[in-house]
Amino acid sequence: MGVNSTLAMLPLDYVEFFVFLAVLCAVGFVSGRGERSNSNDYFLAGRRLPWYAVGGSYIAANVSTEHFIGLVGASYIMGVAPALGQWTTTLAEVVIVFLFVPFLIRAHVVTVPQYLSARFGPGVRLAFALLTIFANIAIFMAAVLYAGGLALSGFFGWPLLWCIIGTGVFAGGWAIYGGLNTVAWTGVFTAIVKIGGVTLLTVLALKAMTPSGGIVDGFVYVIGKNIADSGIWHRALAASGPHLTHYGAYNRLTVFQPPDHPLFPWTGSFVGFLSVGVWYGVMNQFIVQRVLGARDIWHARMGMVMAGYAKLFLPLIIVLPGMILFARHPEFMLGDWAGANHRADGGFVVLVREFFPAGLRGLLLAVLICAVQSTVSSVVNATGAILTFDIYVPLINPAASEKQKVRVGIWASLIAITAGIVMAIAVSRMDSGIYQYMQTINALVAPPFAAILWVGLLWKRTNGTGGVAAIIAGFATGLSLKLIGYLWVMPGWFYPFNNQAPVCLLVSVLACILATLAYPGRTPGTQENPVTFWNSGETLRAGLGGHWYSSVVLWAGLSLLLTLASMVIFSQLFFPTSPL
Repeated sequence: MGVNSTLAMLPLDYVEFFVFLAVLCAVGFVSGRGERSNSNDYFLAGRRLPWYAVGGSYIAANVSTEHFIGLVGASYIMGVAPALGQWTTTLAEVVIVFLFVPFLIRAHVVTVPQYLSARFGPGVRLAFALLTIFANIAIFMAAVLYAGGLALSGFFGWPLLWCIIGTGVFAGGWAIYGGLNTVAWTGVFTAIVKIGGVTLLTVLALKAMTPSGGIVDGFVYVIGKNIADSGIWHRALAASGPHLTHYGAYNRLTVFQPPDHPLFPWTGSFVGFLSVGVWYGVMNQFIVQRVLGARDIWHARMGMVMAGYAKLFLPLIIVLPGMILFARHPEFMLGDWAGANHRADGGFVVLVREFFPAGLRGLLLAVLICAVQSTVSSVVNATGAILTFDIYVPLINPAASEKQKVRVGIWASLIAITAGIVMAIAVSRMDSGIYQYMQTINALVAPPFAAILWVGLLWKRTNGTGGVAAIIAGFATGLSLKLIGYLWVMPGWFYPFNNQAPVCLLVSVLACILATLAYPGRTPGTQENPVTFWNSGETLRAGLGGHWYSSVVLWAGLSLLLTLASMVIFSQLFFPTSPL
């Protein structure tokens, strides 16, 4: 793919980039002033974030370089299937908006482990805090820093190691300076820049696909080539098909994939959001922290609805480019499979080189910095909050002052940045694709904690013993499934993480119920009368909006309908599978 050649830049490109950098620094400086006076301001922006800041910063934290690099690569290999990951997230967010957000706001906590402590006790709190710190560093920060470093290195010929270190230091610095308020408002700004920049890349690529220069003509051409029924596109499909499914011919234009699909089997994808989706959207501190910082329940709910719409339309700029690359360069799929995956991860670089003209590339560099900065700063702030409120305060200094909490949060953030850079360097030496690396670990860590959240809010009797049992059983099941698949040759449907996650979720739920029944006593330090979905009707109805234009029900319902319609359009109903 020629990833060693540098990207030509004009003086205008450098002007664009430094103007962007100046604006970002101004936003960060203004929003971060005075935010270190107390822990509530530093970690939760004083609980005054409006819905558009909640939603915008949510998307900024959620969509980063691992999407631009990893999902473009996955879409080049698999076609439209990775869009399902975004659309099931929209489904999960509808569930989160109506069932979980009110409880998070009502609890008035700083971290999710604090919420779990009130329901399940200190043992579950500590386990989840440690798991969250691991996930933040090993999954999110490592993948984002590696993907961002890979892109910068590929574009400009800079050493990968220094690209990773430089982006980590710059991106994490703003979180240390101004806490969540800076993270949120720089997130809104960076979300606008990066979505606009990648949308421009998609438009330019579509216009270049056909002699007419039309966007619609380009889209039709790309869809036709991804059907891959003739020529080199058919040979590329034939080369990739056996690696993606053994259930006949592979269809690049459907999100309903066979049970042995490595990333998105239909058997697990539509259940998996109950575990991975709920864990990511409700229990993942770096995502949910801006929800906890919302002004009230309505602003929290509407912010999540806004994020759901963004996830609905994101495939147009992170999945479609991979399909464009397949239409343009099907030959990248030919040859050995490991090489094809590495070439796919470099696909975003190729698209930029071929379709993004000099004079606009400063905008692209800004997009990449945005993508890294928004996610890393969110992860750093969230990790600092958990290390402070769930490790330092309860275990080391229960009487810590506000200034001590902020000071510990700053040092914890520095540690998180350093650990994330080290993990990113380790990830750069792995063979698997970035997106698959992230989702595999997600499917391992999510089910046990999603299980205790579901059972805890559905069944009042659930206690800390049940929570600990669910965590142990869930992780034991996940590791056992991985070990079985490693030691013995299993059917293809056994291996996809989306098929394994529901199994772990079910085992965790059963373990939680059985352990609670065996040891039914209330765990010391927990709520005497736990809240559930069944006895909290007033909480569930709060913040739904008083007018049609502010109605959470209306806008969330519309996003649900549009999501289901998108799934139907990209199915065998409209794009039947061609015979072998």
